[in-house]
Amino acid sequence: MCLSTVQAQQVPDLPTLMQRAVNKDTELANKQLDVEQSKNSRQSLSDAYLPRVSSLASYAYLNSTINASLPSSTFPILNIPIPALDGTFNMHNNTWLANVSVKALLFDGLKIGNYKKAITEKIKAQTLILETDRQEIISKVSETYDMLALLKQSKVVLDHSDQQLEAQTKIADKAFSYGLITKYEHKKIEVARAQLQAKLAEYDGKRNLVLKRLEQLTGIGIDTLKLINNSLAPYANVTANQDVNNRAEFAALEATDKAYDYQLKAKRNHLIPTAAAFGSVSYMNLSNLVFQNKAGTLGPNTGDIKLQANKLQMFPMFIAGIGVKWDIFDGFESKHEIKKIKIEQQQVRNKKEEAKELLSLGLIKANTDYSIASAQIAAKGKEKEVSLDALNIASKEFRNGLIKPADLITAITDSEKAELGYLETVFNQRRAADQVYKAAGNLTIDKFK
Repeated sequence: MCLSTVQAQQVPDLPTLMQRAVNKDTELANKQLDVEQSKNSRQSLSDAYLPRVSSLASYAYLNSTINASLPSSTFPILNIPIPALDGTFNMHNNTWLANVSVKALLFDGLKIGNYKKAITEKIKAQTLILETDRQEIISKVSETYDMLALLKQSKVVLDHSDQQLEAQTKIADKAFSYGLITKYEHKKIEVARAQLQAKLAEYDGKRNLVLKRLEQLTGIGIDTLKLINNSLAPYANVTANQDVNNRAEFAALEATDKAYDYQLKAKRNHLIPTAAAFGSVSYMNLSNLVFQNKAGTLGPNTGDIKLQANKLQMFPMFIAGIGVKWDIFDGFESKHEIKKIKIEQQQVRNKKEEAKELLSLGLIKANTDYSIASAQIAAKGKEKEVSLDALNIASKEFRNGLIKPADLITAITDSEKAELGYLETVFNQRRAADQVYKAAGNLTIDKFK
C-alpha cells in the first residue's frame, strides 16, 4: 500500500469532523446530563408507590429520682390497705428497643401521574433543544472546514501571481538593461513582488489559526488536520420551499406548553385526599429494673420500699393501619401556585407565537441571501474570466514592449483580485446555504455526506 493511500485513510472527512465536534462539545454534554437528571426525577415519581421500610435499634440506661406524696388508702375490692407515702424514690433500669416499620402510598390524589407527564414533556423539550445546539456546532465546523479550502485555493492564486511577476521580472530586467524602461518602472515590479510575498507570509499564520480552531472543535490533532486537502465548490442542491415546522425551538415550546397543562391538572387535584398504609413490629425489654426509696426519706412506720425485676419484655408489638390525609385549607398556597403556572404558560404561548413569526422571517432572509449569493457566483465567475483574458493579453503586450510595467502589474493585480473575489463569493454562498438549512431546522450531518 502506497503512502498516499495510507494518508487518505487517515484524513477525516467533513461528516467525521462534525460528529467528533458534536461528541466533544462540553456544553452539549452538560445539557444531555440535564436530560438525564429529568429522567431520574421522573423515575423518582414512579417509585413513590414503592414501600418504605425502616428499622430502629436502641439501648438506654435510665436513672431517675421521684418525689412522691400519697395519702394512705385501701385497694378496691380486695380491701388491702395501702400505707401513706411521703418521700423520695429512685428508679433505674436498662432499656432495649427494636422496631421495623413499613409505609406505602396507596393513593396520591391523582397528582403523580400528571407530574410524570409534565416531566416527560420537559424531557422532550430539552432533547429538542439539543438538536439546535448540534446544528450550531455543525455550522461552525462547516465554516472552519471551508475556510481551510478558501485559504488553500487563495494560496494557489497568490503563487500563480508570484510566478507571473517572477517571469515578467526577467523580461523587465532585459528591458531595463536595454534602456527600454526606466528605473522607476523597473522598481514597480519589485514592489509588487514584495507586497505579494507579504500576503503569502500572512497565509501561514491564518492557516495555522484555522487549524487550531478545528482542533479545538473536534479534538483531532493538528498533524492529522494538516492532511486535509479540500476544495470549494458552490452548493447546487439546496432544497427549496422549506418551512420552520422542523425547527427544534418551536417544537420545544410546544412541549413546554403541554408540560404546564399537566402541572395545572396536578395542582387542581390538591383537594383530593391521599391514602397510605403503615405497619410496624416492635420489641422492648426492660432489664435490672429497680424502684426503691432513699434511706431515711419515709416515716419510721413505713420501712424501706424496694421493687425489683430482672426482666420486663414486650414482644411482639404489632401495629397496622391505613391513614388518609386531606388538606382542607392550605392558606391559598395552591391557588397562588396555580396562578403562577398559568402566567408562565401564557408567557410560553406568547413566545411560541413570536417564535413562529421570527423563525419564518429568518428563513425568508436566509433564502434571499442564498439566492443573492448564488447569483453573485455567476457574476464573479464572468469577472474572473475577463480579468484572466486581460492578463494574458497584457503579458503578451508587455513582452512585445507595447505596455509599461505598471499596466502589467495592474492586470496581474486585477486578475488576482477577481480570482480571490470569486473564491470568497463561493465561500459566502456555502455559508448562505448552511443558513437556509439551519433556518429550516434541517442542518444535519447527513447533508454533508
